[in-house]
Amino acid sequence: MTRRPSAVASGAAPKVPGMLPAPKSTAGGGIYTGRFTCPGVQWTGLGADIMGTFTITAEQLADVAANNLLWTDQDVQRGIKPEHHDPVARELSLAAGYPDPGIYVFDVDKADDITEKLLGGEKLFLNPLVWSLRPGKFEAYWSEASSDIYLYSGKVYLPDSHHRHQAIIKAVRAWRESPRDYPKFSGSNQFKVELYFLSQADEGNYFYDKNQLPKPTAKSKAFDLTTHDELSLLAKRMIEKSSALGSNVNRVTDRLTARNPQVVTLSTLREMMKSFVPSDQLDETELEGLAAVAARFFDMLAAVRPELGVLDTGARKKVRGGLLVDSATMMHGYAALMRDFNDDLATLGSSKATVAWKKKLERLGSQHTYKATGWNGDFFDKANPIWMRLGVVKPSRDGQRLTVLNTGAARIECGSTLRKFLAAPIAPHSNLNFLAVR
Repeated sequence: MTRRPSAVASGAAPKVPGMLPAPKSTAGGGIYTGRFTCPGVQWTGLGADIMGTFTITAEQLADVAANNLLWTDQDVQRGIKPEHHDPVARELSLAAGYPDPGIYVFDVDKADDITEKLLGGEKLFLNPLVWSLRPGKFEAYWSEASSDIYLYSGKVYLPDSHHRHQAIIKAVRAWRESPRDYPKFSGSNQFKVELYFLSQADEGNYFYDKNQLPKPTAKSKAFDLTTHDELSLLAKRMIEKSSALGSNVNRVTDRLTARNPQVVTLSTLREMMKSFVPSDQLDETELEGLAAVAARFFDMLAAVRPELGVLDTGARKKVRGGLLVDSATMMHGYAALMRDFNDDLATLGSSKATVAWKKKLERLGSQHTYKATGWNGDFFDKANPIWMRLGVVKPSRDGQRLTVLNTGAARIECGSTLRKFLAAPIAPHSNLNFLAVR
């Protein structure tokens, strides 16, 4: 019978930067087992896809955390809340307990619920726990004789299962302090660990695959982490190239609340890219070129409407209260214009198209007056009757304010109306008053 090749060659360690060819020694010449031993590792996969699995107890897990070995990198986790502006730690040790929910996106109630169920002896499906050693950022040795990994240095990152880890650790702490209070829990409870060797970027891709593809999560954060989705990459490259968007995009959550000064979420910006480009299959050259076009257009637009640039929280709240100019719905209207601008670049050339569009966009400036029957004011004012007529806004239930509708029909109307407005004739004898769009 032919034997299948083993995932790891006999007598050889996994070929991962950081995995040593021989163990370190103690002063007495014995094998130094390091800061932690991953016991009885079983290997799966070949080459870059190799991963190990092993089993540890709840107490072992708590001790690994207490020894400052388990970490989360918030750049590839759910992240820092966008309204928090002060410099804060990006990497957090699990030894410190729960992250501050006022700063980081962490569901305390979810973790506490798991803890209570663990202490109560309820059956939970918490396996597997996920660890990652970043190649070249650690030192370890795998013993073929014992199948153990001796971890000498480096951090173990959690690309997933953060809440489960925190809950188990908290349960162990409570049980150790008062074991008689929790007779249905034991520190010997076992958990399966999946050990990967992932770069920071691949940890982000792991998070995307596990948290975005199978079930809803904050799309902005998932799109921010992935390097596999062309529209997300296009949106992120646009942000990098745009002076108006550089620090002005919520890349963590999908809603802009009164505490968020950002002008748009990454998920909305990605949706705009779907309207802007004819295909979501882009090569590197196409992606760079389209990102430059999108950034140039948005910056021209922000030069005319500063509300699309960086504002403090108070100013942003005031703008959102009375205008449509920075609404998610109107962003889709801008995407339609962005596509027209890109078409004109191809037919007119860069210089002529840019001059023509700067002149067109000037018509959107707040210094101009838009006239409609019985009303005049800023074109983007929510009170402009055209928006009610087109179904872009509607009165709130109490009738005290106007609510913006972010529906497919409203988005299409915004694009159509902006196109008509930029092509509408100017009223006679004035360059400041525009005829209503019919």
